[in-house]
Amino acid sequence: MQERAERTRNALLTAAAAVFDRLGYERATLAEVSETAAVSRGALSFHFSNKSELADSVQSLACASSRDRMEALKRRDVPALQTLIDMTHSAVQQLTDDPVTRAGIRLSVERATPHDPSLHCRITWREAFRDTVQRAAADRSLRSGLVARTVARLALSLVNGAYEAHTDDERPAREWLSETWEILLPVLADEDCAWPFSAHGTTDGTPTIPGQRNAERCSDTHCE
Repeated sequence: MQERAERTRNALLTAAAAVFDRLGYERATLAEVSETAAVSRGALSFHFSNKSELADSVQSLACASSRDRMEALKRRDVPALQTLIDMTHSAVQQLTDDPVTRAGIRLSVERATPHDPSLHCRITWREAFRDTVQRAAADRSLRSGLVARTVARLALSLVNGAYEAHTDDERPAREWLSETWEILLPVLADEDCAWPFSAHGTTDGTPTIPGQRNAERCSDTHCE
């Protein structure tokens, strides 16, 4: 019984995300959500008492997914600047491929959600970016003298810009993002760091462009 209830709740959240993503908060109705999920209105009311609670849950789900992705990227043994690049690719992929993330972003704007990282994906990303930039300064993959907050905001702007480029002219968002990182890397990366940074992002910490770490110049802490 509990397993079936969980499946129903997940189906409702998936359907709600699709409806919010397509219609926005004001135009979305609980009837539309229950019809999309093929679930009765009574079942919907059992899990979510009103539209506001349903929207909160969609936003929370989007942020939890974003946090999990960011934390997984942080755990890899790569320079933090590469992690930052990979984080932006992950966020852009969520925006282009995942209706839950898009719905969460749209709802946070339309409902004027406070800057709460548990309900606001962009705040979740910004905090992850800022922490990663600080680690990049510590492991010396980031050029010295740069302001962490500014670099973190730049990374968030790249995510927004890549998605806008995709929606405006249907250009692949990650292609735009990669080209922009190609321009920025010579400015941001410490010139003494031997890691072959990939503007295209990496999935497992392995550079996607030719080259290997120089063991004499890149230690276990990556760049000293």
